[in-house]
Amino acid sequence: MKVSLCIAVCTLLATPVWAADAPQELTRNRPAWQQEYWSEVDREDWTAAVKAAESLVATARLQADEKPVQLVQALSMLGSARLQSRDFTGAEAAFKEALELAESREGNASPHTLDPLKGMGFTLAADDRHAQAVPYLDRALLISHRTHGLFHAGQQSILKQLANSLTHSGEAMEAERHVNYMLQVGERTHGENNPRIVPLMCSVGDWHAEVGNFDNARRQYRDAIRLVEKQLGRSDVALVLPLRRLAFSFVQELHFEANGFMSPHEAADPERANQWKAEMYRLNNPRYLQIEGQRALLRAVSLLKDNPEAPAPLYMETLVDAGDWYQVKLDPNKALVFYREAAKVYASIAAEQDRPSANPFALPVRLYYPVPSAIVRSHRLTPQESHEVYVQMQFGVTAEGEVENPKLIDTNAHDRHASEVINAMKGARFRPKFADGEPVGTASMDFREVFRARKKMERTEEEPS
Repeated sequence: MKVSLCIAVCTLLATPVWAADAPQELTRNRPAWQQEYWSEVDREDWTAAVKAAESLVATARLQADEKPVQLVQALSMLGSARLQSRDFTGAEAAFKEALELAESREGNASPHTLDPLKGMGFTLAADDRHAQAVPYLDRALLISHRTHGLFHAGQQSILKQLANSLTHSGEAMEAERHVNYMLQVGERTHGENNPRIVPLMCSVGDWHAEVGNFDNARRQYRDAIRLVEKQLGRSDVALVLPLRRLAFSFVQELHFEANGFMSPHEAADPERANQWKAEMYRLNNPRYLQIEGQRALLRAVSLLKDNPEAPAPLYMETLVDAGDWYQVKLDPNKALVFYREAAKVYASIAAEQDRPSANPFALPVRLYYPVPSAIVRSHRLTPQESHEVYVQMQFGVTAEGEVENPKLIDTNAHDRHASEVINAMKGARFRPKFADGEPVGTASMDFREVFRARKKMERTEEEPS
């Protein structure tokens, strides 16, 4: 899951599991009849992968009576390619047909239902239909256990997405059970002191951070750092992930608190809730970001800079994180030092690769936003008493990442709420756009802020006008 400090709201575990795992895990073997499809997957050319999969499906349909499993596999590959292309409707249709075919030919407990079940779960989750995704993921986990055993490493993607979807569905306790089991599977597979479990430890930390348990999250990151230091030394590249995650948790906490959220432990304890309210000013002030996070990022940058074997994309992403850190702290001069270096690294990557990673400086990216009270209040409203509103605005972003001349373009929100959003945007900070290795201003960009507001009470005929 690619994580950057640019995320402006509490969205860990947000990068969908399917983005990394869905196509690669649909089959472990690559028969000759699938080679064209897999070559496009390896190139991440999803349009070509869809076409290749459609051809496989058409051929497999001609032999469906004799080789139904081959059609199930072809449909699953088609669903996966469509999912990567964000064609959720097409992906769901392909996975659904594959699942129905596998069930009708071999029964609900067939191992061949595993890929379609995973595909349905990943697709529904990617389409933000998490409650519908959970039953498919639950079944996929059961089939995985029956087919491969309780501690098979291949179930990690299911556990991760299941925890994600349960969390989004308001079932945090059940989600935590799957998160902890995910780590147990890794420990059983690799050993408790094996550095290979560090990404899993970070995933557990990510989940705790998502629900506001930042102390537990940082405990996981710190334990991961100590594990790498003990087993691999203080200069190993494996330290970069937990160092970045540790730093990000402080930025995430800033946004978590600024949005008026409260962790489950604080909400349940009146004394802790009062302490939380007393600390709101400090927590909402970006200048008070904890020095531990800054030191972690600077250490990660230094470690990668001193390691000639370090992957260039990882170095670039870490430099961007460091720049984002200082930009959030309202220190653009220090931020630009890291941004300029990151822009140089990206230019070298782009020159050497046919398909370089996304340019982090192609457009301004919002990093910090002093959340207005209208949005904070919206988090306390239930879906039944609220509706979605928006504020469409236009503004410029300077080369230093500051907002200038914000103006209202369109809104369906109350005038007062729209005014609060516009005024708050004046204090926002962006990662600026770069051109030829230098930051440049963006004269005009459109931005839509979407939030929930209380529904207007409908008058009854008996009520006076």
